[in-house]
Amino acid sequence: MEKVKSGVYRRTATFREAFSSKEAFIKLIETQESATGRLEHRNHWKNEDLDISPPSHWTWAWYDYAAFWWSYGFSPGVWSLGSSLSRIPWGLRAAYFPVLIRVVTCTIWVGVSLIQGGYFVAVCLRCIFGHNFTDIPNHIPASAGINIQQMIGLIVIWFGTLPLLSVPIPRIRVIFSVKSFVLPPITIGLFIYCMLQGKGMGTEFKSTVPMKGSTLAWAMLSGINSVMGKTSTLVVNQPDIARYARTRNTPIFATAAIKNAWGTALWNPWDLCGEILDRSWTPGTRTWVFIVNAGFVLSQVAGNLGANVIPWGADSMTFCPRFLNIKRGMYLSYLLGVIICPWKILKSASSFLAFLGGYSIFLGPFLGIFITDYFVIRKGNIFVEDLYTENGRYWYYHGASWRAVVAYLVAVAWTLPSFAAIFGEEVESAGPRRGSEVEVEVVGVSAQKKV
Repeated sequence: MEKVKSGVYRRTATFREAFSSKEAFIKLIETQESATGRLEHRNHWKNEDLDISPPSHWTWAWYDYAAFWWSYGFSPGVWSLGSSLSRIPWGLRAAYFPVLIRVVTCTIWVGVSLIQGGYFVAVCLRCIFGHNFTDIPNHIPASAGINIQQMIGLIVIWFGTLPLLSVPIPRIRVIFSVKSFVLPPITIGLFIYCMLQGKGMGTEFKSTVPMKGSTLAWAMLSGINSVMGKTSTLVVNQPDIARYARTRNTPIFATAAIKNAWGTALWNPWDLCGEILDRSWTPGTRTWVFIVNAGFVLSQVAGNLGANVIPWGADSMTFCPRFLNIKRGMYLSYLLGVIICPWKILKSASSFLAFLGGYSIFLGPFLGIFITDYFVIRKGNIFVEDLYTENGRYWYYHGASWRAVVAYLVAVAWTLPSFAAIFGEEVESAGPRRGSEVEVEVVGVSAQKKV
């Protein structure tokens, strides 16, 4: 008890001192100059988190990353680089650009993951409270794309998961290990249920116009592009997780089955679970539907942390390392993720797929540039001190590498007509196939130009 009182007294004294002068307040909110603590002179290119992670943070083993990617493949989103390292191919100043693009896309994905988790929470609350929850009057306009039950679910998951942001990142690996064991059987079980309902007729889900030959091939490539779009954010941001390593070293059938059985296509798993409850309101059904959605909530929370929230914090601090670190950036991402109204993106399956296919155009070149620069040009050799030094190896021309800039611009310009076509704009130069191949294309073009 004495320790608690002493801690409270010490924090109160620190808080009072912080408001005694402007200098004291700035000192309170400043981040540490390096991972090793305070320095005599601050380097404005780094702080405690932009610095190389100390050995005490190297807690992630190979099986932690295996669990991370294994569970990611079963996430409900599939159903429907470190910021300092960007300076190597781009230069210290030009690196702000790829970081900005990644922050923007991560902001969208933070919001999307939160609202998806909120939808699953709403299903869980329905399983628990029944009509007492579903009969809550909804005064939100239909045009908003969200109802009161879903909004309650969003609020619950937002406040319920907020404490997780304070967990040290080296220790957060546990949640991915749990997710890797929990999620696969839940997802597979829901898939089996759908196939049983459709009596094995899932393969009879056909387009209005039969496709064959090259038309079918390009349609398949379009689907691959959408899946790669979902994954590209995580691939580009992977170094934000890899820094904690110890060493160097298909749902459409389920939708089809339900359509054949019930006559309606339910693309979103939360809508599917809601329909299951409508058709079978029994204690047993409510129990297993709750378990499924609780597993999906875990998936969204874990995936959001690893793929979006942590990378957002790691990237955003690049713009203001004196006052922003990873933790502060993570809290900021949680705020912005809700402010952008992500339920608008999820309003329909077509708009969601358009978003997936579109934004990968801007992330794909980063991947090509990073891979080529690290493995082909530098062969894995990095000079750490020059990541934070002006006029060093990575300063290039006034802080920018013209090779990276040209490689990116050429790759993006090549596919801009496809980007317009994805969102329904009539662009004569955008052929009917170009929107399907953008992810593969921009990675390849940027890699070639970088060399």
